[in-house]
Amino acid sequence: MGWGDTLMSMGQARALHKSNRLPVLIVGRDGRPIQSDLFRGVPYIIGRPAGRQHTRLINGPGVRPYIADKTATKWTWRPFKPTPAEIVFTPAEIAFAEPYRGMVMIEPNGKSIGHDNKMWLRDRWQAVADATPGAVQCGSADWLAGVARAPTPTFRHALAVLSVCRAFVGTEGGLMHGAAAVGTPAVILWSEFISPEITGYAQHRNIRHAGKPCGSRTDCPGCRRSMEATTVDEVVQNLQEILE
Repeated sequence: MGWGDTLMSMGQARALHKSNRLPVLIVGRDGRPIQSDLFRGVPYIIGRPAGRQHTRLINGPGVRPYIADKTATKWTWRPFKPTPAEIVFTPAEIAFAEPYRGMVMIEPNGKSIGHDNKMWLRDRWQAVADATPGAVQCGSADWLAGVARAPTPTFRHALAVLSVCRAFVGTEGGLMHGAAAVGTPAVILWSEFISPEITGYAQHRNIRHAGKPCGSRTDCPGCRRSMEATTVDEVVQNLQEILE
């Protein structure tokens, strides 16, 4: 279960709880409760029924609300609009993040999924970093030059750092959903693979130069062309407008 999918399920749980005030049990296709470290501290997401009245939310591998079909070479998407999740940090996570307060998180890397359809060009990421004083990158490897490093031991720590940043620049994925959850303004780069109309957030600066989402699970020329059409200047301009 990817972090982005987890956060989208948490957003759904948040919306359900807001509508009926009941705790929410997130289950998979087999009906078994799904567990995640990200659920920790969120009072309305429960790990087991325990005899309590609750709402069951089915969202797991094979039953994602934004996926209509899957083949060996292609995803087919269905209409969906995510709700930002809620994250509750521990005092230790808040203390870990504090040194990075006021910085701009830039993250060029993405989850290894067998293709590079969502990835921007490395030299352009470096150019954005060069144009961004106070940039920080989280993770543990493949660092951009000239940025502060936040070697986050867990994804929760990465989200804690993101929560104290002035802005985030990245691609569609877990940290994008994290930015929405912690309320950090973001510039998000999209390829032809999927659209912000499906998994994006209106409060973000969504940059996409493509038509109908392809959902390709193999390296896609259309995705590459769409990412090459995104320029350093437009990314930097959108970021500067956020920071002003």
